[in-house]
Amino acid sequence: MRLPILFVALLSLGLAACSSSTAYQAADKRGGYGYTETALGKDRYRITFNGNSATDKETVNDYALLRAAELTLQEGYDWFHLVNRDSESKSRNSTSVSGGTGFGGGTSVYQRCGLISCDTVVYDSPTRYSGGVASTTTRTSYSAALEIKMGKGPMPDDAEAYNAQELASTLRRWMNTGNR
Repeated sequence: MRLPILFVALLSLGLAACSSSTAYQAADKRGGYGYTETALGKDRYRITFNGNSATDKETVNDYALLRAAELTLQEGYDWFHLVNRDSESKSRNSTSVSGGTGFGGGTSVYQRCGLISCDTVVYDSPTRYSGGVASTTTRTSYSAALEIKMGKGPMPDDAEAYNAQELASTLRRWMNTGNR
């Protein structure tokens, strides 16, 4: 009797991981969920934040800006200027069929979720369903990339220049109060 309870508990944890947004953290590898940074020069960096399908576009952009502000302060600078900003979205569709009767062959599409991410799998199936209900789910994940140039002293009077301390403080306050 304990085995089914353990299985249900593990399954619940796996499903919960698929539905929770990406935390503000360093990515465990390039292309993984979270932020990465690449030094492009003494005072230049590229910062990227990749979110999962439960992390909205605004949060991904805010997290990239927060990392830019934190990195600017960490490197001993006061402000940063956005040299380039880019964002990307990736959408995945998954279709599931329920009910009906089986016959023939065909292609099946389903989504497989682990503790960290979900994958869409397409394969040739020996059974095709008739009379069932098919539903398609689209999941979109976002990525933001910033190229910044850091500076000290007086900040340029430019809409693309940010006071690192002020921005980091504002974004952290929003994160802590849940005002997303």
